Order: sequence, then structure tokens, then C-alpha cells
Amino acid sequence: MTEPIIMEMPVWSLKTAEPFKNLFPIQDRVLSEMIGGMTANGFDAGHPIVIWKMTVVDGHTRLRAAIAAGLETVPVICRRFKSEEDALEYAIRSQRNRRNLTDYELLQCLEKLDWRKKLGRPSSECCTVRGKSAEIVADTLGVSRTTVERLRVISDHGSDEVKEALRQGKYSISRAYEESMRPRRPVEKNEPDPDAEAVHSVMAEIHARMNTVQIRKLVKALQLELATN
Repeated sequence: MTEPIIMEMPVWSLKTAEPFKNLFPIQDRVLSEMIGGMTANGFDAGHPIVIWKMTVVDGHTRLRAAIAAGLETVPVICRRFKSEEDALEYAIRSQRNRRNLTDYELLQCLEKLDWRKKLGRPSSECCTVRGKSAEIVADTLGVSRTTVERLRVISDHGSDEVKEALRQGKYSISRAYEESMRPRRPVEKNEPDPDAEAVHSVMAEIHARMNTVQIRKLVKALQLELATN
């Protein structure tokens, strides 16, 4: 298989759309640095924008910076994918290989992957999609299957407050998982124990009628009676 060819294309001809457009929100600091670099040196052809069917799959920040820097064309690579799901997995792997994804970004990626995997499947298969795809999703995100399962609990049952704490970096995935599971765990109920109540009642009566020496003698007598019966 030949390597994809890098070609120059007008910035106006490139489209941005879901599920790729907002997969990784553009960071203002990174965008500002890119704009400055492109204004001074142009677009680095060593890092072309990846497109599929004229839609940007990887390189949204670079495209935004190129437009802001006044560039009319940008280097692109046209790739072929079997499906939108495959293109999405490629976009995630590309970002993962360039940097460490935050816990919240992992959650966002998982939600989009799970949603895409459900599309087009009969309702009878939806309940098994997650189990079958856990290893694939874990490999795509570069995390363990346990992490994928915890992220899914956070996605399905985590409150807005928990997800916001994860986004801000206040919670780790483990902490967000525990907070999401807390309302779902059964609460232990202390059932009344009639025998315990009777014992406490008798003990209260004994303390009211006997001193310490007498109580000790009573205990010895009870032990002797239990030993002989």
C-alpha cells in the first residue's frame, strides 16, 4: 500500500463536522502559539491536516490557526476509512499518540465511540455492544478495560457535578467512579434484634439492683451453669 500523498488545498474547501469537530476542544493558548508560528513561518508541512470525504478528521486547531494567520491553502492528506467509526478511532489514536489525554477527554472519547458503535445495530444487539467492544475501546484509548468500564459508569450514572469535577481535574477517574457508584450501592439496614433488646433490658435491671461484686458473682454462676448444661 502506497503512502498517502500530501497536497495543498484551499482552506475554504475543508469542512468541519461531528463527531470530529468538538472531539478535542481547541485550547486558546495552543491556538495563539500556532497562529504566531504560522504568521511568521507558514504552515509546517510535516504535520498536514488529515481529511476524509473533505471533512477534517485530525487537525482542527491547525486549520483554525491557518485561517487566522491568513493562509489560503494548507497541506492535507486524504485518507480512506471504511466507516465514520473507523475515522473516529483514527482521530483519537492520533491525539493519544501526540499527547496524554486528560481523564475528561477520555470520557468524551468513550461516549462518542460508544454512541457510534450503537448506530445501525438492531435493538436486540445494543445490550451486547459494550461487552464486545470493551477491548477495542480500551486499545483505542490506550487504557485498561477496567478504566473503560469505570468511564462507562461515570457516563451513565455520574451527576453533572461529578463530570464537571472530572473536567476541572478535581476528580480522578477512580474518584468520579466511586462518587457515581455511591447512590447505586445498597444501603445497609440495621434490623432490630429482639434478643439484643432483651439482653440490654436485663443488663439495665442488673446494674440498677446489684453492685460490681455481686455482678461478678452472677457472671461466674452463669458461666458454671452454662458449662454444666
